[in-house]
Amino acid sequence: MLKDVRIFAIELLRAFKKVFKYRELEEITGLPAPALWRYINMKIMPTAERAQELVDKLTVPAVIDKLFENNIIEVGEGIYNVSRISYNLPLLKIFAYIAYREFHHYDITAVATVEVDGIPIAVSVGDILDSKLAIAKRRPEFGIKNYFQTSYLARDPPAMVNLYMPASSLNINDRVLLVDDLLHTGRTSIALLKLVRMSGATPIGLFSLIAVGDRWRDPLKNEVDKIYVIKHLPGG
Repeated sequence: MLKDVRIFAIELLRAFKKVFKYRELEEITGLPAPALWRYINMKIMPTAERAQELVDKLTVPAVIDKLFENNIIEVGEGIYNVSRISYNLPLLKIFAYIAYREFHHYDITAVATVEVDGIPIAVSVGDILDSKLAIAKRRPEFGIKNYFQTSYLARDPPAMVNLYMPASSLNINDRVLLVDDLLHTGRTSIALLKLVRMSGATPIGLFSLIAVGDRWRDPLKNEVDKIYVIKHLPGG
């Protein structure tokens, strides 16, 4: 369902208010704090034109880049800790709106991810797209008998990883958006794609918060209709 851009703008403003001060929002939007306060608290509704203007200003790359500042920790060459991003609820809300902007016209019915760190952003994206959630896990759940299973070679540390997805998670009518917090080699996403296809569902796109380097690009570029990464980081 297509969201009313006025509600979209208000909810986006509310998420940004948990990250930025009114002074910063004034600089970003060009609107005075009292007007922003009235929108955020729904004392008045913006016009559709003003709402679209707010959405456009809040989601330009320069503003989105600020959300990553001081929240990504490089722990080794090309290795990053992004937990400050992956588990920050206001940030996830904002990033989910970007996913909505990029993928809502693809008629997504399901969001798929791999445990553990991909789950928070997948939940946020699934909620805003009004879709169901499919999670691939590294161990089969007790009490579930029918699974699709695949495996891949993890990078760090090197190890063979098994993934399991309940057969009931997806069906042949589902149009699936794969969601991840961090892309590196693309191996995890390729494994998830295999599970989606085993179910008979159609993988449509891939949305990731962060991508390191570009090793992931060749294995994935022809697998889905669209790939959207919010933040690119250097890496081998």
